[in-house]
Amino acid sequence: MNKNISIRLFCEDTLGVGGEIILEKDQTHYLKNVMRCKINDRVIVFDNTTGEYVAKIINIHKKFVNIQILEKTKPRYVPGDVWLIFCPLKKTRTDFLIEKCTELGLRKFLPTLSDKTQTKKISVDRLKKNIVEAVEQCGGTFIPEITPVSPLSKVIEELPEDRMIIFCDESLENKNISESLLSVNSEKVTLLVGPEGGFSDSERNLLRTKRNVLPVSLGNRILRAETAAVIALTMWHGLVGDWHKRVDHQNYES
Repeated sequence: MNKNISIRLFCEDTLGVGGEIILEKDQTHYLKNVMRCKINDRVIVFDNTTGEYVAKIINIHKKFVNIQILEKTKPRYVPGDVWLIFCPLKKTRTDFLIEKCTELGLRKFLPTLSDKTQTKKISVDRLKKNIVEAVEQCGGTFIPEITPVSPLSKVIEELPEDRMIIFCDESLENKNISESLLSVNSEKVTLLVGPEGGFSDSERNLLRTKRNVLPVSLGNRILRAETAAVIALTMWHGLVGDWHKRVDHQNYES
C-alpha cells in the first residue's frame, strides 16, 4: 500500500485500472464529512477478487462520491485454508474475536450454538461489516466468509471429511498444541473453540468419536473464549501456516 495514502476502502464491484466506481453511502459520508476529501485526492481501494489499487476522487456529489482506478498496487492474497468454529459471546467480546482473527488471517467463520452457549443470537450482517473494517485497516485483500449460526452437531456433520478439526479442549492435560499441530498433514484445518464454561461431556464425547478431530490443549490456564481463538490461530500460522511457510506466488491471485 502507498504509505502516503491513509484512506483504504473495500469495494463490492470488481475493480480494474481505468474503471470508475460510485462509492456506497457510508463510504461517501466518510470521505466527504469525516475525512473532508476533495476532487483529485487519492484513496486505496480493493475488492475481494483482483486485489488493491490506487484511485482518485473525480466527483463529489451530495449523495455519492465517484472514483477512478489509476493503478494496481498488489494482487489479492488468499490466506491459508483455515476456518474457525466459535460460540457467540457478548457483543464486545465477539467483536474482538472477529476483528483479531480477521487480522491474523483465515478463510471462514462458523458461529455455532453449544449446550453452554449463553449468547444465542448474533447479527451476522453486523459482523460482516466488522470483518470488512478489519481487512481495510490491516491491509488485507481477502474478505473471510461468515456463516449463519447453527447447532454444533450440525456444523460438525456438514464439514467436509477432508478437513482436520483442531478441537481446543480445556479439559485435556499434557496434550501440547505445538506438537499436535506439527503432526497435522492436512492443509485444510478447522479450529474449534468452546463457549464460556467449555463444552459439555456429551459434546466432548461426540467430537472424540470423529476420525478427523484432533483434541489439543492450550495450556494450564483457563482462557476466555476469544483469547483461545486468537492463540489457536496464532499458533497455527506460526507453526504450520502462513507465517511458517515462505510466502510465495501460490497464495497470490493476479
